[in-house]
Amino acid sequence: MILQKRKQTILISASYAPHSLTMVICKCLTLLLLVYRIEAKLTVTNDRYYPRYHLAPPAGWMNDPNGFSVYRGEYHVFYQHNPNSSFVTGTAHWGHAKSKDLLTWKHLPIAMYPNNTYDANGVFSGCALIEDDVMYLYYTAHKTYPGQAPSQIERQALAVSTDGVNVVKYENNPILLADDRQPDIRDPKVWKHGSTYYMVLGNKFQVDGADRGRVLLYSSQDKYNWTEVAIIGESDGKLGYMWECPDFFQLNGRFILLFSPQGVQPEGDKYKNLYQTGYIVGDFDYDTLVFKPLTEFQELDHGHDIYATQTILDNLGRRIVIAWFDMWENNYPEQGDGFNGQITIPRILTLTKDLHINQRPVPEIRAARTNIVRTGSAGGCATATLKNKAGEVNIRASVSKDLELFIEGTNVTLLIYYSASCGQISLDRAGDLRRTEWQPINVLILNIFIDASSIEVFCGDGEVTMSSRYFTDGDVTIRLGDNSEVDQFRVINMKSTVPIN
Repeated sequence: MILQKRKQTILISASYAPHSLTMVICKCLTLLLLVYRIEAKLTVTNDRYYPRYHLAPPAGWMNDPNGFSVYRGEYHVFYQHNPNSSFVTGTAHWGHAKSKDLLTWKHLPIAMYPNNTYDANGVFSGCALIEDDVMYLYYTAHKTYPGQAPSQIERQALAVSTDGVNVVKYENNPILLADDRQPDIRDPKVWKHGSTYYMVLGNKFQVDGADRGRVLLYSSQDKYNWTEVAIIGESDGKLGYMWECPDFFQLNGRFILLFSPQGVQPEGDKYKNLYQTGYIVGDFDYDTLVFKPLTEFQELDHGHDIYATQTILDNLGRRIVIAWFDMWENNYPEQGDGFNGQITIPRILTLTKDLHINQRPVPEIRAARTNIVRTGSAGGCATATLKNKAGEVNIRASVSKDLELFIEGTNVTLLIYYSASCGQISLDRAGDLRRTEWQPINVLILNIFIDASSIEVFCGDGEVTMSSRYFTDGDVTIRLGDNSEVDQFRVINMKSTVPIN
């Protein structure tokens, strides 16, 4: 760790100075700390788990993606960031990266610091609205009050950028107080319909003394003054005590309420992660502001590590989702290497006739492919090795036969297992099992993306996805089970597209 002033390094030695001189030096250093912002510059000390083609922080901590947007022809992703430590969330900043192709990323300077009275304890999650060549960044300003009740206040604030790099906070922040909805009201997502702006916010409320989650809807005519106009949805007691990171958008003529509920209890193979991410499909009327659900809550992904989604409608008309590729309260070994967290592969969302969301990786990901390790049909025990722990695996097989696929490293083995008789697909991470129903109709197709410390499994046309982190050293070997046979077993190496530091 290097302690560095923004323009020059401060090097002061007082080892042999008289006591009075030492005091003078200390006072001068204190003054410099007040005049200049001093910040800890972490570095990634080992790239063994650093992703090759997933966006990760240059160093330090990353969680929720924020402000996902297209600005002047480039994709921008902000994210919750602690630049001073890879072990704890700390006081949230907004990290920042951009890309022309959703694959090759460039790290940009930290976009926002928690440096005002109203957001002194965290620049929490939010979104971007692009209008008239201006980037409007809405976020939650977090302030804590130890020993008081409530112990925190969350208000919504605004910042703007006219170049996509430099961000200036609005001088009259916060723009939304919502004192009657405290203390948990956060994660704004803003969009425009007609001449009106809308915002959804995650919120916690109580029924008979028990906490429940919900999503509130606000409207504005000028982007600055907001009025609560509806409750989009709320828990009946089974869907947790807080709904975070809400998103509300149209897909194939229906409306999708996408959010991350906290406190949902496991039900068999469902809801086995600490916190969930999923969606409800329904109809919405902008005149009545009533959302009518047509489905129950459905999990978006069935792996171990996915949370806090953000979507955009990009310039190609695609609804694209990204998520934090991690899970709370996990101590991943990458933390000791100077970083923590990454973002999933961007995925295109489509809605089926039976109101289920399918997810497919953006085709831009193909540009990371390099050489083909092997291809063609294969029988039991066939193997292929990824030298850089980064690759794509394509499987095509019969729907009437079971399939076992092992991803093996020095110290961890993952098992992907399809049971034809049960109509289920599972991902077993060293005994920690995730499983869900999947019944492919004509042919079994798996597209699997392996990175230095992650795996994303896309089943069929994306009707099932399973996203998990795992950590292994050395080469990664892909191996078919002893009794498995496939018509296509293609393994492709992937190159690095994300810079370190």
